Amino acid sequence: MTLLLIIFSLVLFSLITNFFNKKREKIFVIISILLIACFYFFLATNLNLFKATVFFPDKTIYSTGTCSNYYNLLVDSFKNYKLNIFEYVNNKNYNINGFLLDTSLYNDKIYLYFGITPVLLFYLPFNLATNLYLTDRLLIFILSLFSLLFSLALVKKVTEYNKNIPSNIIILTIFLIGLCNLLPFVIIQGLIYQVTVITANVLLLASLYLFYYYINTSNSNKKYVLLFFVSLLLCFAVGSRPNYVLIIPIFFFSVIYLKYKEKSTEDLFKTILFFLIPCFIYGTLLALYNYLRFDSVFEFGWTYQMNSNNQAEFTITLKDFLAGLKNNFLLLPNMNETTIFSLTKTSGHRIGHEYITGAFWTCPIIFVFFFIPYFLKELYKENIKNFIFVLTILLVAIINIFVASFFGMIIRYIFEYLSLMIILSVIIFLFYINKIEDKLTKKFFNFLFILIFVFSVFINISLLFCKENFWEYSSLKDTNYTKVVNFLF
Repeated sequence: MTLLLIIFSLVLFSLITNFFNKKREKIFVIISILLIACFYFFLATNLNLFKATVFFPDKTIYSTGTCSNYYNLLVDSFKNYKLNIFEYVNNKNYNINGFLLDTSLYNDKIYLYFGITPVLLFYLPFNLATNLYLTDRLLIFILSLFSLLFSLALVKKVTEYNKNIPSNIIILTIFLIGLCNLLPFVIIQGLIYQVTVITANVLLLASLYLFYYYINTSNSNKKYVLLFFVSLLLCFAVGSRPNYVLIIPIFFFSVIYLKYKEKSTEDLFKTILFFLIPCFIYGTLLALYNYLRFDSVFEFGWTYQMNSNNQAEFTITLKDFLAGLKNNFLLLPNMNETTIFSLTKTSGHRIGHEYITGAFWTCPIIFVFFFIPYFLKELYKENIKNFIFVLTILLVAIINIFVASFFGMIIRYIFEYLSLMIILSVIIFLFYINKIEDKLTKKFFNFLFILIFVFSVFINISLLFCKENFWEYSSLKDTNYTKVVNFLF
């Protein structure tokens, strides 16, 4: 089986690093990141294999009518000083095949209810600079690379004082994060839904990265600048995924708690001011954007959603939450004769259903979360700043778990919290393996990590190419699909 051969080759590649010094280790790190980038590029650009539209920018807008490249319609609207994308559904100015799914109809005008941040940060500037239209798949590919890099950077920052971590584990960590946090699924789906999710994810990770520097710098002026941009990035994330507004208070109270622990509350008002200014500015912009479209500062367009599964019609219930929580974490994979593991059809939730597999099976490293109370207790004693930082990530992950569970069993929602949980899980594992002094015990946990890695990568690649993922492929009978599956399995 070629897939197992590839995975064991990665393990062997990682073990080789143990024979080199730490300076040479950086070369292996770069090679590992480049290998993942190549895999992402294959997933994003193989238009003959996947149900894709276009990858490279073009002078014309192309959309399949299934929520692909919709943001470019908004780019044109902005350039014409309008907020709606169409006056009526049957507009023939663009190559739209079929109904404009998941848009909002209000006062005979069609709007996008998706967040405005991707347009302001990426689509509109790109179009103004090049006169070309940025495609969803290209943007998702680029942001996926940034998501990977920020994830690795966060792990490195928190664990940089741990000098006794085997080099092979560091290399395997790169592949584990890059292949097992559901980013490959986000890339192959490649629609506007994934644009909003990956945009918010990258902005959140970037804000966490700056927040780490904010916590650890002693220069007061630099602190204010860092805090301002932490807040600004979080606000941009809200402009992509409105539910991220629940995350902002976590950062705010983390800042207050840090000031309290440092006993430096004399400039508390100034600190609060620098944090709240971006919130007020961008919050006002979003409120005005909502009001000009839907005559309400709190209406993002969900109420007028043109979709058979209108989220505005559902009330949140405990039953839906528990069903989502159970399936998102515990749902077993199915088995088949080709890819071994396959995705499982979900049920029992009134809003969102997809073929998924529980996170505990796709990424078993997150089982170390059960040790997080002990980890936080030790971290609090050793490094209060890292404690505050890790606690912030944990609380953000919990918020995303709650949101994902309330709104269904959907892969892109699972990605939003799994991408954080895998970061925390790796940090916890590296923290404890660094403390092990007995060589035999350290080898045992090294071997355990390798087993977790082999299983995690195998099941994730299996699920990525299983037949239950059929809606992402051009055709399960197509020779491109069968060639890939036959090659891997």
